[in-house]
Amino acid sequence: MTQKTVSHRAFDPFVFWISAGITIVFVLWSIIFPENMALVINAVFNWTTTVWGWLYLITVFFLVTGCFILMGPGYGSMKLGLPGDTPEFSNFSWFAMLFGSAIAAGIVFWGPAEPAYHYMSPPPYFGGEANTPVTGANAMTYSFFHWGLSAWSIFAMLTIALAHACFTCNLPLKFSSAFYYAIGDRIHGIWGKILDIFAVFATLGGLATTTGFVALQLSAGLKYQYGLQLGPSSTYIIIGALTAIFTLSVYTGLQKGVKLIGDINMWVFALVWFFVLVFGPTIFLINLTVNSMGQYLLHFIPMSLFTAPGYEGNWIGSWTVFYWAWWMSWAPFVAVFIARISKGRTIRQTVAASLILPSFGNFLWYGVVGGAGIHFDVTATLKEHGVESAIFAIAQHLPMTGLLAVALIFLIGTFFLTSANSAAISLAMFVSGHENPGRNLRAFWGIALGAVAAVLAGSGSLKAIQTASIATAFPLMFLLLLALFSTFRGLHRYRTQNFDVT
Repeated sequence: MTQKTVSHRAFDPFVFWISAGITIVFVLWSIIFPENMALVINAVFNWTTTVWGWLYLITVFFLVTGCFILMGPGYGSMKLGLPGDTPEFSNFSWFAMLFGSAIAAGIVFWGPAEPAYHYMSPPPYFGGEANTPVTGANAMTYSFFHWGLSAWSIFAMLTIALAHACFTCNLPLKFSSAFYYAIGDRIHGIWGKILDIFAVFATLGGLATTTGFVALQLSAGLKYQYGLQLGPSSTYIIIGALTAIFTLSVYTGLQKGVKLIGDINMWVFALVWFFVLVFGPTIFLINLTVNSMGQYLLHFIPMSLFTAPGYEGNWIGSWTVFYWAWWMSWAPFVAVFIARISKGRTIRQTVAASLILPSFGNFLWYGVVGGAGIHFDVTATLKEHGVESAIFAIAQHLPMTGLLAVALIFLIGTFFLTSANSAAISLAMFVSGHENPGRNLRAFWGIALGAVAAVLAGSGSLKAIQTASIATAFPLMFLLLLALFSTFRGLHRYRTQNFDVT
């Protein structure tokens, strides 16, 4: 294998200027011609979800299967790095950064909202009447499905493809390196640059989705809990404040910024979960969680391939396909970030920590917090104030509501900061190829993330935010399939040429 080292330049001028140019054009397009932008993005949404929805389902099912094969005896003990490489972070800090950088901010938004939504509007796979005990269990099962193994397999598979190639073949830590086992040294040429440019744009679209959710949820919390009306500019104020904070954090560096935030929000996350479990309907929440895990395992394959044939509307596109596309749009930066902090660990350790553990963590959060929403029946609040108000509606039914609301607002903000921090670092890696890109480059992409998020989320429309994520993720579906099959080929070749690991 030909090995090439990364240039000592601060960044690749071709990748940086093309990426920055696309970002600026998109922001200007959104500001000057907002209606045209919305029309184009909606057209892409309708086309991808109705024509290609089935392929999203098959792709993610293949990724889950591939991840379990990676943990097996053939590949699991292979190291992401050279024999002498050792992990940089403690297990707790490693998992906290990994979990927080991926979809933790999303589960604070959807954790209490999605089960309640499915409770009042049953998914077509299960059907049935709304607001019944059976529907409540089915609603939780589908929520587990959307936030379980399928979601995390997208991140885990791309992480292995990227980390093994980078740390064993001395490749630059950027998105294009994940395809070394597919196209070889061409990742150092124009094809690699195109992949990295696309990764930048996809990351901006994916994080803008979460930024929109967070801004809407924080605005709803301030209004619902404290009666604060920030006016039409509230979304911009919140995004501006968050952008300033995470840009400052990313400017300080990986250890000082991401590690500190990741450790804190994991503790607060656990405390909020425990508080709801103890002071909420404890036995109901435990029974619902255990029951839904069983249903999830029983129905996993049928749900993974369920396309809702003959069902009126586009339920699969608005829910399952949206989620798979959202995770895919996050995959480039999440995989680069997890790879960056996983050097020296085995494939089995990394897949388990980025697939099994976070899925189980999501089940516990959904089962308790989302279960509380079903028990207290917050569906009326969802209809009146929107899904973003669900978590604060649940808090009204628990003791120490004021203190809990503060903890929730803190949790929403810090989880988002962890994701935005890691995204800005990964974007800087895409355009530089360095594991530790310069602070000015990190700060630039922090500001760019805020700008793109503002023009998308400023509409205040949840639909527009979701649509942007799906529009940017479509090509990634094909790239993930390529990475899946080429990674196994590359790992087999590496094991054969070096040593047989069993």
